[in-house]
Amino acid sequence: MADDSEGQKRSTPNTADGAEKTMSDTADLDRDALVVDDEVVAADAEVIPESAADADVVVATEQVTTEQTTLEEPAAADAPARVVFVETPAPPRNRGNRVAGAALALLGAVVFALVYALAVFVLIFATEPSEFVAATFSAFLSGAALWIPVLFFALSFLLAVLMLNRAGWWVHIVVSLVVGAATYFGSIGLLLLVDNVVLMSPSEASAAFVALALDPRVIIAALAAREVSIWIGLAVAARGRRVKARNLERRTAFERELAEKKAERERAAAGSS
Repeated sequence: MADDSEGQKRSTPNTADGAEKTMSDTADLDRDALVVDDEVVAADAEVIPESAADADVVVATEQVTTEQTTLEEPAAADAPARVVFVETPAPPRNRGNRVAGAALALLGAVVFALVYALAVFVLIFATEPSEFVAATFSAFLSGAALWIPVLFFALSFLLAVLMLNRAGWWVHIVVSLVVGAATYFGSIGLLLLVDNVVLMSPSEASAAFVALALDPRVIIAALAAREVSIWIGLAVAARGRRVKARNLERRTAFERELAEKKAERERAAAGSS
């Protein structure tokens, strides 16, 4: 019994020692775990700089994006403003007086033929015996002495009217001298050709020229051409004056309408802004 008690006493300390040893080992394991954990935490702490590098990259990226945005803003500011094209109506064209003037010039040629024929009839009646008046006048009407001056007057006066267009009457008065001279010298030249002046000797051609230059009929043709061109020119100039007045009215109306439209656009732009 005593031995059993002592064995129990000896076993009890051993059990206590084992428990203590177990607890010590457990503590050592906990310390090791803590050490391991501390190393892991330290290792994790060492990884943190990589995250910081990523953060620096993000910050750098944001800075680059900000710089790009800053660079793009001036480009957008430098973009040209939108241009709006407004169609402007064409101004009215000035109307001329050439068509009506040409018609009046042709009418003037008819008037010239009548005036010229009447004047030559008076000349024949005054210089020829009464029994020869009708025959002489009939020969004149059917001959070149009538139609050649009419032709030159028509051409010269028509050309003058086309050139003068809307000119005033005083211009027609001045130009009538040119028309008369063209009729006079043109008639002489063409009448000489009709008389075969090319087959004449120089003396004969000179005498024929002087005879035609002093022919009362040719002189009457030149005077009649000047007078008819003056008075028909008055009608042409009067119509030209009316045409100029209508052109001025149309131009004034166009400019007024254009100014009104411009004012409307400016008011619309001011209201939208």
